[in-house]
Amino acid sequence: MGRLDAWIALTLLALAAPAGAAELTRVPSASPFELDLSVSWVRTQRSGSISRESAAAAVAGQPFPAVGDLRQLRFAETTNTLVTRAAVGLWEDLGLTVEVPYLLGKETGWRLGSGVGAVAELPDTIGTNALYPDGTTCTTSCAIFPTASTVYHGASLGDLVVGLDWGVFSDRRDDTKPFWLVGVAVTFPTAKLYDPGADRTANWVLPTTYYTTSSKAAAGEKLLRYDLHTALSRRIGKLDPYFRAHVTLLQKSSGTPSNCDHAADLVAADQARPDMVALCQGGAEKWGARLPWLAGLTFGVELVPYEDRAAGQKLAFDFRLSAERTSSARWLNELSDATGKLMATEAFTTGTARVGLVFRASDNVSVQAAASCGYTAPHFLSGEDQGGTGTTVTNPNFDWRYDAPGRRFRSSESTTFDIVATGVILF
Repeated sequence: MGRLDAWIALTLLALAAPAGAAELTRVPSASPFELDLSVSWVRTQRSGSISRESAAAAVAGQPFPAVGDLRQLRFAETTNTLVTRAAVGLWEDLGLTVEVPYLLGKETGWRLGSGVGAVAELPDTIGTNALYPDGTTCTTSCAIFPTASTVYHGASLGDLVVGLDWGVFSDRRDDTKPFWLVGVAVTFPTAKLYDPGADRTANWVLPTTYYTTSSKAAAGEKLLRYDLHTALSRRIGKLDPYFRAHVTLLQKSSGTPSNCDHAADLVAADQARPDMVALCQGGAEKWGARLPWLAGLTFGVELVPYEDRAAGQKLAFDFRLSAERTSSARWLNELSDATGKLMATEAFTTGTARVGLVFRASDNVSVQAAASCGYTAPHFLSGEDQGGTGTTVTNPNFDWRYDAPGRRFRSSESTTFDIVATGVILF
């Protein structure tokens, strides 16, 4: 019984003793002064299938005509970024963070899916398109966009991010309470703009002077982002469960791109309605970018098999699940590089599972690594509203080729895989 009593006493001591919050809720403090400097390498791979509504995909034997999804394209994107971050304590459990990302490279490519255009059951509806954007019959070659290409970005600074986090409650100050963080991060539009409609050739194919492996495009969106977030964590023995919620709001800047910026060029290349210029002049702000908002929840737990607080050492495994909702928008999506336009995108949800490792060698050195896998629910990638009634169109963005019901494009499957490696120096 003596040994059992000892184990019980140690367990109760571990449960009662104060412990640092989970890494996700870590805030530098000025009491004592803390400064964290870190560099992260982030690699993201996205891939998916893009289908299109088509009568060719209707189910045989149905008594009434039907429209189904017809597989058309494969989409793939690989991004490598270095993120330099500094976090400094301004007051007790009040920290300021500054992040400066550097885009090493980003490749966005698309091609016809396997068998598309080669078998009768999978016709290429993009290359064999027979309509102009206003719905009239096409008299020449009218492919909507190239069905095999790649756009390259990189070698450029990203947007500056400045954040402020406050530990309202802190188990470091009061071990009877959890750590409760509230914060805001603002992303400023400091990166050079990437406008998918800029520098197109006369027939609106991809630019030939850059966006290549030797002359890469920038990747800035010229938006202000406001991320409002809160998180809770509470150490219970070797477990540190946590919860985080966030809402991200986007605001246009003077440089935010719009399809109306290229109305005349789009009309000249037969890539827009002939009345697009006039319609844009009647409401450029209304018909410009319509930005999404994002909201997400994260639930996770750190498992801490080893910790020596006196030496500042810690080994932890991080497991988390998250879900994020993105609202409908007229903004960049998987078809923007191909069409050269901001596209009407349906609201969608993304779920992500993440596994991470945290190793703090001392009070001054820490390394972290994580891998995550995400799935995005199917959603439409086109589908502008006509703006008018009947056959009347007042929306200059509306294109009969892919916005009309029965012709819309859809992300039918999309997965994301991330790898993150971080080195941290703490003072």
